[in-house]
Amino acid sequence: MDKMLDLYQVIAERETGFWITLPVATGRTVSREEWLRLSQADPDHCQLITFAPDPELPFQAMTEEVVVEQALAVTWSDETLH
Repeated sequence: MDKMLDLYQVIAERETGFWITLPVATGRTVSREEWLRLSQADPDHCQLITFAPDPELPFQAMTEEVVVEQALAVTWSDETLH
């Protein structure tokens, strides 16, 4: 069975790639495999973000290695002006 990912939306500045907004949950889930296909076809708008433990943090801050992936739909700031 394919892993399902929560889908988030963010607006970013095209020149720097910096997020202008915080990621907002859309309430939708997407298939990881389908999102990877979309990401290969349109990497500017369909991205995966991964959260993993930071090796610099004290041990007690993260008791087990947990890697979380989420789907990220990017809208570029110049696209919102149209």
